[in-house]
Amino acid sequence: MRKFPFRFQHDSMQCGIACLQMICSYYHKEYTLEQLADRCFATTEGVSLLGISEAACKLGLNTTCGRMTIGQLAKAPLPCILHWNQNHFVVLYKIRRGKNFYIADPGKGKIRYTKEEFKSHWISTTSQGEEKGVAMFLEPTPEFGRPKGDEAEGIHSFRFLMGYLKQYRRYFVQIALGLLVGSLLQLILPFLTQAIVDLGIKHQDIRLIWLILLGELMIVIGRTSTDFIRRWLLHISMRINISLVSAFFIKLLKLPMPFFDTKLMGDLLQRMSDHSRVQSFLTN
Repeated sequence: MRKFPFRFQHDSMQCGIACLQMICSYYHKEYTLEQLADRCFATTEGVSLLGISEAACKLGLNTTCGRMTIGQLAKAPLPCILHWNQNHFVVLYKIRRGKNFYIADPGKGKIRYTKEEFKSHWISTTSQGEEKGVAMFLEPTPEFGRPKGDEAEGIHSFRFLMGYLKQYRRYFVQIALGLLVGSLLQLILPFLTQAIVDLGIKHQDIRLIWLILLGELMIVIGRTSTDFIRRWLLHISMRINISLVSAFFIKLLKLPMPFFDTKLMGDLLQRMSDHSRVQSFLTN
């Protein structure tokens, strides 16, 4: 069995959408969470199993949902989506010897459970002495993967960031050259100190000592210049960060009200704090 593709959810309400994204990726079709979210009926409580099923049908996947025992689940085709802890969705992608259950949890990662651990999370009801849980099976049809007219291409995060970096491209070239020269000068400093001791003092050559000291002075000036360049880099990163936050607010204010029905305040604040990662990437 080939390696199962894993995707993390972007916020606390996207577990079902992330599970559907993993299933699509397993069948060699990539969708962004935004593309799938447009096809799901989501609320502040997240997306329901019905919403996942309707979105899957729009993509060209046949869905079958139901309650079943763990024995029936072991005989069913995988991967499948499970209702987990009565408030979450995960993907079961492998069962090994009926004892180990491999789960792709969009909130935590890939986890292996024993049979008893798996039952404690998945079993939701007991009917006629049989413990059962909810599962959804998805199977691709010939329509799956065919391009749709409303299907937009996802924007790669690095390409998106490059749009903000282009206006400072000239400064970044200067900063890179300055840092390179400064690093080389700092690398030479120990060799000059060694030359003073081994050549200047040993042979009592005052002119050589003065020449080496002058070289060390130039290196100190170079190190000071490097510190200045680093401060300038911090200044540029702050300007880029302000541009990113401003663009985020502008886009946020242009979104329709139904968008906020499916988002928590904590998720929006987390998006704002993510800009600090960009600043850290540039300055470190």
